[in-house]
Amino acid sequence: TYPPTELFLVNDGNIRVDPALMRMAESAGIRSRVICRGEPSSAASRNAGLSAATGDIVVCIDDDMILPPNLLSELVDLYERDAHGVVAGIGILCEQIPRTWKWRLWEVVSTATGRVRWAPRRAASRYVRVGAALAGRLRPARMMSGGAMSLRGRIARWARFDESMKGYSFGEDREFSYRIGREHALFVAPSLRVEHAPAAGGRGDWRKRGGVYVENILYIVRRSVDGGAGTVLLVALDFAATMVQYSLWAVLTWRRENLDFAIGMAEALLRRGAGAVRKILCGC
Repeated sequence: TYPPTELFLVNDGNIRVDPALMRMAESAGIRSRVICRGEPSSAASRNAGLSAATGDIVVCIDDDMILPPNLLSELVDLYERDAHGVVAGIGILCEQIPRTWKWRLWEVVSTATGRVRWAPRRAASRYVRVGAALAGRLRPARMMSGGAMSLRGRIARWARFDESMKGYSFGEDREFSYRIGREHALFVAPSLRVEHAPAAGGRGDWRKRGGVYVENILYIVRRSVDGGAGTVLLVALDFAATMVQYSLWAVLTWRRENLDFAIGMAEALLRRGAGAVRKILCGC
């Protein structure tokens, strides 16, 4: 495996980090530190890690990701093959585990319903050439998952996630990728994969999560997408498809939280609609 030169563990929860973990890293010659934050926020936590990092390549990994042994060495090899330094970031694919038929069905439904078709098409990675050494090894990406992504150090020095997004920063990686990817080429490496074993997080109840999802998607659209009637229609279809998908998932899994998510979305959209009507009728 490829040894990292530094390791920063950002802890924004109430779980105690075993000091033995840091001692193990130090004994291997890895500069390490636990960065404690009082308020849970994935955007702020990622920013804390980016601010502390000094390496030429900075890798962000969530704590519920399982890495294969050679991930870092293969990732570094891709960056080293970029002779002209045009690759600003490389995303890593996340595979859900356990990979049941229900998860496969979820992916099929997501594709069939055309979710996130409103995403901006402008991306710097579509207009750069990476050279023969990387031919077929990278594909242009509009989005990198914040749970498994990497950046060149020169980008990580200034690029920051938007901490103003509501809730536990739902979609902060999407907004980050759209914004940074306009001017700097972001890619995904199909050969690099991690396993995602979802852990219970501090993102609040599912009904609130559904409402926050609506607010954050609308925020991302306002900041990242050129407006127009077509965009409004695509966003509306996305919301409808998402509510249908979560409702279907509630039936398949017999888990109430999926239905709560859809209800939270519907409530947020109704509040938005009622506010728009009041503004039209009374100008307030």
